Amino acid sequence: MSICRIIETPATPEQYDQIRTRLGVDENNPPPGGKVHIAAKGDDGKVRIMEVWDSREQAEAWGEKVRAVREELGVGAGAEPTITYLEVLRFMSV
Repeated sequence: MSICRIIETPATPEQYDQIRTRLGVDENNPPPGGKVHIAAKGDDGKVRIMEVWDSREQAEAWGEKVRAVREELGVGAGAEPTITYLEVLRFMSV
């Protein structure tokens, strides 16, 4: 079952880019199980992420790698992101 997760991060767009660079992920090298990744900047200047994954386990495994890099870079020290998981009912690319 595919899942969607919505993440309210403590990262700025610049920090978000640093994390992605460190992880070596981009459009040509997505994480295993990742189907869709959308990053947007909120009114507070922090990044919000919406993703679709093949499974929650894959999403959480990737999240652990992201967490390690965030800690290494000192991004959002003491502020854990809020993560909401939802079951995907329909997926449509337009």
